Amino acid sequence: MTDENQQQEEKEKNSLSDLLESSYPLLQKFREVCPGTFKHSQDVSVMVEGISLAIGLDVTYMKVAALYHDIGKMYNPKYFTENQLEDENPHKNLDPFISCQIISRHVSDTALILLNDNRFPRDLIQLVTQHHGTSVMKYFLDKAGTDVDDHFRYKGKKPECVEAAVLMICDRIEAKSRSEKGKIDPNAIIEDILNSLLSDGQLEEVVMRLGDLQKIKDALAKELQGTFQKRVDYKKAKEEGENMDKGV
Repeated sequence: MTDENQQQEEKEKNSLSDLLESSYPLLQKFREVCPGTFKHSQDVSVMVEGISLAIGLDVTYMKVAALYHDIGKMYNPKYFTENQLEDENPHKNLDPFISCQIISRHVSDTALILLNDNRFPRDLIQLVTQHHGTSVMKYFLDKAGTDVDDHFRYKGKKPECVEAAVLMICDRIEAKSRSEKGKIDPNAIIEDILNSLLSDGQLEEVVMRLGDLQKIKDALAKELQGTFQKRVDYKKAKEEGENMDKGV
């Protein structure tokens, strides 16, 4: 690589790093409008960082993709569960097909928002738009009471590279682990999500070594074990300690 190419690569990397700064205007707006989605994106960003280090992906590039992958939800924040207050669900009285259209639109809205900011590389935007692939929105499919899933699938492209696959996997696992926290073993969540994506053909366009797949699993397990780790009940521990002192 020539000195000129190295300088250009370093310049692009620094430009991407700026997008991770909390003071970046678009990121500030995202945090204000969609606090729940922003927290989800932060957690996904942590997950992809660990995986990127494990299998040799560009860490900065992947963290930017993760942090902004759902920014299109800013247009309809209350239609996404992570931004809703308790008992606040606008989908309750909506036709499930309409709900599906609203939810799936966040992918194209994300692309539109990022395209309007010239700091985001086109290949990163393309990667981000693949994080749902053609997967089924099962909640709305079940609500519709039909077995025909074609109308309840995302209309994007399936992941075409390892980076897009990693983002898809982490997005699914973070959402699942948040909803099932304390109920299901972390390793069971990882296996369930991966098997679901594989059986639905969402990862069929991605070329990946089996060794890298295992490294992805290991990195995710390490991250989820930290997330699922129970806090110490200090009151209970104190009582048990007092009882031991008393010989109870």
